Amino acid sequence: MAPTLVIAGYYGFGNWGDEAALAVLIRALRSTLPHAQLVVLSNAPPKTAQLHNTDALNRWNLFEIRHVLTRASAFILGPGSLLQDATSTRSLLYYLGLLRWAQRYKLPTYLIGQGIGPLRSRRSQRWVAETLQRARLVLVRDRVSYEWALTHGARALLGEDLALLMQALTPNPSPVGEPQERGGRQAGVRARLGLSLRPGLSPRNIAVLRSVLCALSADFEGVFLSFQADQDLAVLQELSLAIPVVEAQSPDDLLRAMHSVDVVLGMRLHSVVFALICGVPFCALSYDPKTESFLRRVGEICEYPVQWWSVSETLNEGVLVRQILELYAQQSDLRECLRRARTILQTAAQRSLDEAMRVIASDLALTS
Repeated sequence: MAPTLVIAGYYGFGNWGDEAALAVLIRALRSTLPHAQLVVLSNAPPKTAQLHNTDALNRWNLFEIRHVLTRASAFILGPGSLLQDATSTRSLLYYLGLLRWAQRYKLPTYLIGQGIGPLRSRRSQRWVAETLQRARLVLVRDRVSYEWALTHGARALLGEDLALLMQALTPNPSPVGEPQERGGRQAGVRARLGLSLRPGLSPRNIAVLRSVLCALSADFEGVFLSFQADQDLAVLQELSLAIPVVEAQSPDDLLRAMHSVDVVLGMRLHSVVFALICGVPFCALSYDPKTESFLRRVGEICEYPVQWWSVSETLNEGVLVRQILELYAQQSDLRECLRRARTILQTAAQRSLDEAMRVIASDLALTS
């Protein structure tokens, strides 16, 4: 009988970074367990089923979830920053509740591609630690999460962000049809600055970014890369600037758009992950430790001068403008550096994911 694997996470919300990581996980599971039935818990089941070619259930329908758990072979908490209480304790309790529910049904539970924290309360830390100790495997995407999981008694494996393993795409021609040359644009054609912002910017920093974009407008055409439209487009409205928006319908759409820009100023984690995949120089605005962890990781691997600024502090217009201009001027050398970092990170991500798949396949073979 073919195994049934239930996958939960922040899916069906139009967050293309998380959907990209989920697509990588699904591809790995299908390669390892080609006859398995994959059931994704989603906020929008029809869209998830179409996007990933899986079965999908409403993540809020507890009756349906209970039914599928009674016949499931395993439960996977998929990629994302799910075990944290910075967003809300209710979100944390939802995912812990699903894990404990599956464990109550004696299902092996796996956490794949996780970032753990921030966990601000001791109660949250205790809940997460107790749940992870019962899991068969916890594959995390950063060293801070790995050390936390080990310290609290989990069977932890260190990996990388699964979105790094998105399959390479052939970039579309640029919107205005000009051929792109290595190291820069044709004379008289403005470079393209990819901008990825999300809620969390103060009015003061919104004003600074508006001034930065105006200062760069003679040299750069701004392009807004929305990784979760229902949240990010509100920030673009606050900027009050007429900037073209990439209206993505899948992670692939954003990856193709990323290929067409020359420099990225990213706030969302997966905007800089996608930039790295495409070899596009980037700098970042950090709102969360997960972003800084990834940026430090890139900086450790090569001599790429990764620059980021915390959005909890007031941004400096002059510094931002100079940094973006420098990234563009040095893009040929930086692209080569980013390609080296991408190879190292993708190799590490694939190695750890393969190990996680071996554990899952072995466990299911023993229980079949």
